[in-house]
Amino acid sequence: MLSFQFVIVGIAACVIFDLWQRIFQKLTAIPPSNWATVGRWSLGLVTTGQLIAHDLEARPERRHELALGWAVHYGVAIGYAAVFAWLMDRDLLLAGVLDGLIFGVVSVLVPWLFFLPCLGKGIMARRTPNPPLVCALALMMHSLFGVSIGLGFALLAS
Repeated sequence: MLSFQFVIVGIAACVIFDLWQRIFQKLTAIPPSNWATVGRWSLGLVTTGQLIAHDLEARPERRHELALGWAVHYGVAIGYAAVFAWLMDRDLLLAGVLDGLIFGVVSVLVPWLFFLPCLGKGIMARRTPNPPLVCALALMMHSLFGVSIGLGFALLAS
């Protein structure tokens, strides 16, 4: 039952993440995440073993990169929900808004210190035109995502 729950919670939290990015784009003109780039990076990792990519956006499009990027996005979301469930099982987190927010804020370390560098954007997006904005957007999205996971588990428990 638990595996089914974290899959549902991960997918639901990811849907909320994606919907908020589109609403946020309407409010600010800041585009949502480009999952094709994630797919391109993933394909490069699998085919060449290159963990850190440079000039990823300048590389030619690859077949199925967008679909793969979306799959990676949702797979990672399910993984985060599985980690949250594991932490709940060890009584380190509770289902709910506060622990979800804490989890989301801590989880932003993954893009800041790992995923952005892998995409060639540097630690904390230092190789982007506006690192504070990129980091703030990641913090906003991971906070929302964490709260969504916490609420998702709370709803399933009730």
